[in-house]
Amino acid sequence: MKTVIAVPPVHDFYFTPSRASALGPAVLQNILADFGITADIYNFPAMGRKPARLRLPDELDYLVPHLLPDEVGPVSFFTRYHRFGPAAPECALKLLQNKPDIVFISCFAWAYAEECICLAAEIKRLNPQIIIAAGGAGVTVNPGYFSESGLIDWVLPGRAEEVLPPFLDKSPVSSSPGFVMSETGVSEKKNLRFISSMLTRGCPKACRFCANHIVHGRGFRKAEIKDIKSGISSIPSGMNIHMNFEDDNLLYDADYFFEVLEIIRDRFPDAVFSAENGLDYTYIDRPSVNKLIELGFSSFNFSMASSSQSLLSKENRPSNSDKLDCAITAAAEQGINSTTYFICGLEDDNLSSTLDNILRLHELPTLTGISMFYPVPGLPGFPRKMMSSLTPRLCAGSSARPWNESLSTAQLITAFRLSRLSNLLKTTGKRIPGAGGRIFNRELTNKLISETARTGRLQTIAGKTVREVPLQDEELVSGFLAAVSID
Repeated sequence: MKTVIAVPPVHDFYFTPSRASALGPAVLQNILADFGITADIYNFPAMGRKPARLRLPDELDYLVPHLLPDEVGPVSFFTRYHRFGPAAPECALKLLQNKPDIVFISCFAWAYAEECICLAAEIKRLNPQIIIAAGGAGVTVNPGYFSESGLIDWVLPGRAEEVLPPFLDKSPVSSSPGFVMSETGVSEKKNLRFISSMLTRGCPKACRFCANHIVHGRGFRKAEIKDIKSGISSIPSGMNIHMNFEDDNLLYDADYFFEVLEIIRDRFPDAVFSAENGLDYTYIDRPSVNKLIELGFSSFNFSMASSSQSLLSKENRPSNSDKLDCAITAAAEQGINSTTYFICGLEDDNLSSTLDNILRLHELPTLTGISMFYPVPGLPGFPRKMMSSLTPRLCAGSSARPWNESLSTAQLITAFRLSRLSNLLKTTGKRIPGAGGRIFNRELTNKLISETARTGRLQTIAGKTVREVPLQDEELVSGFLAAVSID
């Protein structure tokens, strides 16, 4: 049986290397290998070509008044809509060139479901008899959308190790989730190999805004230590590694995670680590922060979600503000950067809670990260039938859609920009936080700050000039400027 695995091109304002890690397809590839089936992965978004500029979809037209096409710099919002990867017809040709019997399409996020359907249509146009199977997080949250397209022969929602064997008429090889990793880049200059990986699946917590339990379940499952040792031993020597973990709750079993870090350091003594979203600060104290740094963590991502205890209680989100402060401070005392995220646009959010979030993080030695809320089908208040009537593109983090009507699009985008302004004001040295990590003109940046202070209106850089941000929320901006000293 000939098979290929496809990650369709992505249509969005931005795309990052960690999002292109294709860990789901790697899991699928490993399971197929256990059954003696070889499958190549075509990770189209990661194919190193310049993103293609696209017209903004009609469904996102409400963003047009907020977009400045020539905007750059440290308080910028998104500017241009792109396709990351080849067009669907070219992808289909590549997938069919070796005449596979089955094409597996991986939909890693519901927001990109339309791209999956478009690729399936192109494949069927070229070969109507070929079998197409689809799985991944996007399929799991709303399998009916894919079934009703008439283009997917086998819709496989759920965990790959459970749903794939019956599809192949095989018995499961293992019930454990397996250790999976993917190389995302190499720096010859730094003699460093970048790897994304995942050790665990599932989260026992019941946060209302999170879809992890829909995709991976509430049971916490771990890769076996022997599989991790085998995986690490397969990494080529001669280069140091930076391993980024994409797990959702790494410290739920802290002893296990520390054991894994020590296994990796045994093979790569200078290994560097980071975690995309898996360090739950409620499991962290000062000694554990120190131990993580000692074992090679070079930065931290924490999730505050909100500073409002009443809002967090309604969202079933456990919190402990003292522990968060301790984790951030402990990292900063050792010169380790952290970014702490809050979610903007939750059901009970308002201007006051949003401003409180920004100001609370502004006072701490951490950069501010903002996640504009977006739902997936199946979350409370967002049933699959209702969500199937809307384009999945609205469910991207960049859409700034007022899903809960607690904040408007203008308020969401203003909060996004103020979070970046906060980071700018706290950042010292020549490197200015901005799009793509570029170093911006110091003179223009200083003018942006001084004009914001002078006018009481948020400014940005467009082209080679400083100009006022359109449609900014005056109450949010004035509240921030009243509380923060800008020299």
